[in-house]
Amino acid sequence: MSIDHRLANESLFKQAFKYAPIGMALVHLNGDMLETNPAICSLLGYSEAELITMTFHDITHPEDLELDCLYLSELLACQRETYQLVKRYLHKEGHVIRALLAVSLVKDEDHNPQFLIAQVIDQTDHKHIESCLEEKERMRMMSKLEEIRALSLIISENVLDIITIATPDCITRYISPAVRRLLGYEPEEMVGTKLTTLWHPDDLEDFLQRGLFKDGDVDILECRIRHNEGHYVWFETRVKMICDEQGIVAQVVGIGRDITMRKQAEAELRATKERLESFIDHNIDPVMMINLAYDVVKINLAFEKTFGWTSPEIVGVNVFNFPFIPEASRPGCLQALEQRQPYYLETIRKKKDGGELPVMVSLFTMRDESGIHSGWAVTLRDLTAHKQTEALLINSEKLTIAGQLAAGIAHEIRNPITAIKGFMHLMRSGKSEKQMYYDIVSSEIERIEMILSELLILAKPQLIHSECKDLRALLNQVTTLLESQANMNNVQILMDFEPCNTYVQCDENQLKQVCINFIKNAIEAMPHGGDLFIHLKSNHTDRILLRFIDHGCGVPEQILAKLGQPFFTTKEKGTGLGFMVSKKIIENHHGTVTVISTENKGTTVEVSLPTVPKNRTN
Repeated sequence: MSIDHRLANESLFKQAFKYAPIGMALVHLNGDMLETNPAICSLLGYSEAELITMTFHDITHPEDLELDCLYLSELLACQRETYQLVKRYLHKEGHVIRALLAVSLVKDEDHNPQFLIAQVIDQTDHKHIESCLEEKERMRMMSKLEEIRALSLIISENVLDIITIATPDCITRYISPAVRRLLGYEPEEMVGTKLTTLWHPDDLEDFLQRGLFKDGDVDILECRIRHNEGHYVWFETRVKMICDEQGIVAQVVGIGRDITMRKQAEAELRATKERLESFIDHNIDPVMMINLAYDVVKINLAFEKTFGWTSPEIVGVNVFNFPFIPEASRPGCLQALEQRQPYYLETIRKKKDGGELPVMVSLFTMRDESGIHSGWAVTLRDLTAHKQTEALLINSEKLTIAGQLAAGIAHEIRNPITAIKGFMHLMRSGKSEKQMYYDIVSSEIERIEMILSELLILAKPQLIHSECKDLRALLNQVTTLLESQANMNNVQILMDFEPCNTYVQCDENQLKQVCINFIKNAIEAMPHGGDLFIHLKSNHTDRILLRFIDHGCGVPEQILAKLGQPFFTTKEKGTGLGFMVSKKIIENHHGTVTVISTENKGTTVEVSLPTVPKNRTN
């Protein structure tokens, strides 16, 4: 290296040494200060002249000197290239300065140690900032901890459930104030005791047999705990075990909730379910329960006896997969189930032996504990006896009507017989033209035959035979039968038939019985005579309206509501069955009966029946 280059390097080093922002010193191998820069003089409070007369021992804090000397000896022994440490320096004014010291060993070209270069960085402000930050963080954490403690206190003091902390052997260490409200005990008197001493004996025995924490560190208990007033309260308690660092259970935390009302509701639900099952099992009517998939889930004993299927044969089977429901009725049945509304229908169901049974189906939905639709319950009432009774009532009413008609018919027959006897007498005498007498006698005999044939209709046994009949012809036949009775009571029957489709599907005998009943009632309602109007008209749909209008005494409003009730009558010798039977016959023909009446003004009986399409009347 040239002399000029060395001098230039030395000049640069001196400039860097002098103006360095950190403290620097050239130190003799024995610790004496050889040279210092202004930064270290400012840091320690000494002048350069003062520091040159001192060693590094003089300005080092006694507690840090031993470590500094150790590192220095290792450096001189070539065990280190450099060393650094945070040490304390003694300021000229007596206070301590914390600084980072970095020391390097300068060697000559032969690697012989020459002197030490020490660099000193002041860390007093840095340490102060760190201390402030640590203190600030500590205060923040303390504040947060206090907030958590306050929040925990608020929760434990105001939570509705009872919070407990107990030892592994169930000794209570803490219990929240909720125990005062739920069980009537003060928290202080519960601390140090075992809550299990308040358990119901049966629940305690179950707990001792069952154990705790079999499936993990969390468990749920249900038990009855004795209230301070002596009665028991149902509690559901969730418990969790807390372990120490060694995994040993240190304490058990529990949260207990009063479930007395829930237990009462469950008991009521069980009782209701038992009552429902008892009602179903002991019901005299067949009952079937169906789930949402239309599978049968339960039938009662009455169902087995009535229809022949046993519970194992039918439970689990789709209700549409066995011949219980006739094929023609299945679409309507499916529609009723899908509507999920109470449903009532008089229909036919098949038995296991293939026979058919008339039943009244009552369908209503079932709901589970949450109020969600879960299926249907179907009650099927056997109408066999009801149908038989209904037929007997109809026959009985027919006989009653026949008896009441006897007098009028006898009078009607007596007149042509008298004429026949007279003409037979004349024919025997040979005084007049016999052919004219034959014609008159034949006409009178035909009239007698017509009246007798109408009377025999009522005397026939009740056989339902549905045919397509013309209402106009049927009404003409009935008015002919009742004309004599109307004349005897000074009543004129007036008929008005609009041109329209008057064909209906009916049992002719039954429909005649209805018309006779309504016409007779109208005649009897006009004891002083009058006009009886019979109107037949279309309502512009697929139905026809038949009206019987009289101007008789009418029916009071309070009595009008009772029409149709069995054995209720306003007639001295009435049975109270006529209107009821007539109404039932019309309903069996898918029709309706409406009565409109005003006292002392008259009554209108309106019958509505479905008509047969014209293309089927032939």
